[in-house]
Amino acid sequence: MLSLQTAAAVAAPPARQHEWDPRQLAYYRDLYRQYDIDIDTDDLTADGVTHTDLLDLLHSRLSDTAPPVDLIICAQALPDRVSSVQPASYLNALYGNRANSFAVAGQGLASPFTALRIAEAYTHSHPGLTVAVAILEQTTLPVRLRLVRERELTDSGVLLVLKDGGDLSLRTLLPADRAAHVRQRLDAIARLPGRRRLLVTGATAVPGRSHGYDVHRARRDAYCTAVWAELAAHRRDWHDRYDHIVLLDTDPQTGESSLAHFAPRCDERDA
Repeated sequence: MLSLQTAAAVAAPPARQHEWDPRQLAYYRDLYRQYDIDIDTDDLTADGVTHTDLLDLLHSRLSDTAPPVDLIICAQALPDRVSSVQPASYLNALYGNRANSFAVAGQGLASPFTALRIAEAYTHSHPGLTVAVAILEQTTLPVRLRLVRERELTDSGVLLVLKDGGDLSLRTLLPADRAAHVRQRLDAIARLPGRRRLLVTGATAVPGRSHGYDVHRARRDAYCTAVWAELAAHRRDWHDRYDHIVLLDTDPQTGESSLAHFAPRCDERDA
């Protein structure tokens, strides 16, 4: 069973100056011209944070403790400001270029949940592998999105390292779905053995009711990284305090919710 072994998060790192490539400007103009959208050159040429900046910080925080990885998946809801660099390949290079790597995008905040579903399916046919899932969010974009402005999103990133035998076992993953199905899943988890349950929600998640869980709400200034940053920051404390940890977030643009259920390994609870 795929389990969380270690994790790191970074939020609002200092912006830095990037050498601007004029070809990037031409690329974005061609990309958005078909939608009659004018790009914002002031934002693109300003100091900022790229996905590779976030990966450098995340990898440095885990490089002494994380094992070599066999599969790398990068998940994002917003594009990078530098489109010519593939973050999954970049992270693979940081890990020594020995992993299979790819990215999941275009699914809003469901992207990291999908990445974990892919990782889980992959390890079913390739047991014993170590997986790194990077969740990336940078906010300097070629177009100004309402979501970024209204939530005042900050640059953030999360790196999860998972393998068989980690601290928190990944028990259930529910893809983007209707609220009624999410409530049914929350009720089903509440009936499992163990009375101490935690529900970690994003800023726009709508669980309907607490379902008997303690509730921890993520910061509003994060989008696809929100609940995962909370897991990275508090996982050790939550591991000792709760029998079940459920991450739930609802995409404000689609109204669909995604859910992930973690629990300490059975052998730990039985010991």
